[in-house]
Amino acid sequence: MLERFARRAGRVSIAVFVSVTLTAVVTLVLTTFALYFYQVERAQRWEQLHKTLANSADELAAAVALPAWNFDETQIVTIMKSGLSNRDLYASAVAPVASNHPFILTRNDQAQLVATTRMPDDPELLSVQRAIVAGGQNIGTITVYASPAGLIEQLRQRLYTIAGMIFVLVVTLVASLYLLLWQLILKPLTTIERYAANVKAGQNPGALPPRDWFFGELKTLNASIREMVRLMDSRYVAMHASEERLQIASSAAAIGIWDWNIPSDEVVWDEQMYRLHGIEGQKVERPFELWRSMMHPDDAIPTEALLRQALNGQAEFDVEFRVVWADGSVHYIKGDAMIFRDAEGHPARMVGVNYDVTASRVAEQELRRHRIHLEDLVAERTNALSVAVLQAQAANQAKSIFLANMSHELRTPLNSVIGFSRLMADSKNMLPEEKRNLAIIHRSGQHLLTLINDILELSKIEAGRAVLQTEVVGLEDMLQEVMDMVSMRAGQTGVALELDAAGLPPGARVDGTKLRQVLLNLMSNAVKFTVQGKVTLRVRGAARNAQNGGRCELEFEVIDNGPGISAADQARIFEPFIQAEGPGAHEGTGLGLTISREFVQLMGGELTVESAPGAGATFRFAISVQVADGAPESDDDEVAALAPPQRGRRILVADDNADGCALLENLLQPLGFEVAVVGDGAQALAMVDVWHPDLVFMDWRMPALDGLSATRQIRANAAGPQPKVVVLTASAFAEEREEALGAGADEFMRKPVEQDQLYAVLEQQLGLQFLRRHHSPRQALPSPLSRDDLGLLEPALRLQLKTALQELNLARVALLLAPLPQDLGEVVERIEHMIRLHQYPQLCALLDEAGNELEAQA
Repeated sequence: MLERFARRAGRVSIAVFVSVTLTAVVTLVLTTFALYFYQVERAQRWEQLHKTLANSADELAAAVALPAWNFDETQIVTIMKSGLSNRDLYASAVAPVASNHPFILTRNDQAQLVATTRMPDDPELLSVQRAIVAGGQNIGTITVYASPAGLIEQLRQRLYTIAGMIFVLVVTLVASLYLLLWQLILKPLTTIERYAANVKAGQNPGALPPRDWFFGELKTLNASIREMVRLMDSRYVAMHASEERLQIASSAAAIGIWDWNIPSDEVVWDEQMYRLHGIEGQKVERPFELWRSMMHPDDAIPTEALLRQALNGQAEFDVEFRVVWADGSVHYIKGDAMIFRDAEGHPARMVGVNYDVTASRVAEQELRRHRIHLEDLVAERTNALSVAVLQAQAANQAKSIFLANMSHELRTPLNSVIGFSRLMADSKNMLPEEKRNLAIIHRSGQHLLTLINDILELSKIEAGRAVLQTEVVGLEDMLQEVMDMVSMRAGQTGVALELDAAGLPPGARVDGTKLRQVLLNLMSNAVKFTVQGKVTLRVRGAARNAQNGGRCELEFEVIDNGPGISAADQARIFEPFIQAEGPGAHEGTGLGLTISREFVQLMGGELTVESAPGAGATFRFAISVQVADGAPESDDDEVAALAPPQRGRRILVADDNADGCALLENLLQPLGFEVAVVGDGAQALAMVDVWHPDLVFMDWRMPALDGLSATRQIRANAAGPQPKVVVLTASAFAEEREEALGAGADEFMRKPVEQDQLYAVLEQQLGLQFLRRHHSPRQALPSPLSRDDLGLLEPALRLQLKTALQELNLARVALLLAPLPQDLGEVVERIEHMIRLHQYPQLCALLDEAGNELEAQA
């Protein structure tokens, strides 16, 4: 409907449109004012009628008081007739109290006053009643009636008069405006339009436009059109001459010219282009579609791929392809083109030439027909395969980028879940049931973080971003750590663990994180699928280059006597999200073996499996490592507080995640730091200038201003404060560390934030010294704790230890163990070892068994 209205409105004369529009506005204004004054006059006339009626009633009541007292009927009628002299008054009625016969006068059809015995009953009449008072007594009532018919008729005539005047004004205004616009605007424009139509039709384009009344802008328009026609005529002559010369040259050389308007997708071919495609003398509406349909199928993909690259600015469009004519003959076409771009760099137009090279190609094919035939087939298949590979790589890279971004979004809230659950574990105000629920939350968060890390590692591997980060690692300590990490699961399922290591160097330069993850994945899988039995981690070292003392060959085997793996499952267990059938097949993500195989290949080895149903399984791989003297000793002491002289250092936390800010605040304030929190980079810059912090924890991704930009601005302001800056991120790509340091950061940390790493960064960047609660380093795995060992403790102490363990109050456990004498040092070490392995249920069970045994002996 709107489109039809717009089309019809487009055909209406501008003079009519302007006249009607302006007249409608004026009419509306006049009508508004007329109605306003009409309503004012109407209200005044009605008010005057009511006032006249009231005054007449008052006068008649006073006049007939004495005659009504004397019952003088003649005088009463005379006074009533005198009071009804106003034509607007219709009737009056006097009703004495002492008489049952009222005196009533009313107007008949001839407007004469006549006496009657009936009161007027017309509902449209107006009436006013007054009491007749004589000598202070109410001797009757008088009612006066007025008819509004005359007033209504007068108002109606006034409304008709106003409407007629408005109509006359509107007609006069429309006619005047239309004549004025026609003479000054429409007629000159019509003249110019006829002249432009004649020029378009080629009728004497050099003639001047007819003279007419041209004023103001129309005079400028008239001059501009004359100049434009002159320029168009001269350029048309020059273009026509150039086109004739170009057409002669292209026809002689058999070169076809085409022009593609890219935004409108319109293509123009000259006659030679139609000859090249075997349809001389014909015209088609969409030459581009004809070109695509006639192109040889083997050339379609590479030609269109090159066309896309040329439009994107990645290559020049210089191509050779084949077209198949309607008669089935194949012709070779060589094409070159030039691309014209707009101000923003987008392709706007593409002009090219095509020419037939069939003769030369046929001659070459005849000379080398057999060899060329084979090479063409290989080249065509290779081109198609390369396009498919590019598409697959693009899809794979997009998936990897998606997984990396999602892992960042998931790791950010996990930073708060894991950090706060660990902080709350030391609370003394929680019920035992709440402590157990908190432990479940902490374990679930750690498990979810492990799954996310597995998916992220897979995405990094597929994106080709996984790299080795070698360090000096103590092999024996690392192997024992792997055994400790799977010992709790093994103890729950009744699986025995064995570490068989020989010939290992004291230390090796290797990517310890990836090697530890491979061994942990293999051991966890073995324990998961082995219901009952034994799992062995066997490691052998052999020197490869003794004269240089440099390298050592390490062979790793994870052996279990579980149900084994079928041949069909062995062929697919290394694929992502695939798990072999077995007791634990529905646990985990199915990525462990996939990631392990990729990590082993990255370290220069090959992960293989040897198994048969019912005969267990053996996973093995070998890698070459650089021998080192040994790994640096780790400090297992627990941070307690900041040394008194160093307290009061200011730490600024800039993070848009409120939970992450609260976690760092709860970790740092109890140690003696002053902590301030802001929500974005702009607030961080303002806080640095005002508060002068010693160190800033700057989150990478923040609204308004991200962490790297804020860091660059801090470093760019050499005259301002220069605190230490530690960039935080939930991403896990190693190359981001270099980007952060390049922006001016002093250190780089990933979320979830580990407390030990946090304290180490603070010591390194601020030169601090924390007070620590000392724990003697574990030199070897202590012997298992027995109920006899716990029997050496006091019963009250055993009860207190059990209560603290059920509440997950590890700080309370440490306080209970601290005062024990030196001769119970081995018992304390075994208890602490079980606590480090989170074996809380097993320790509580041993405490119960020790108490029961002592009661039985008593």
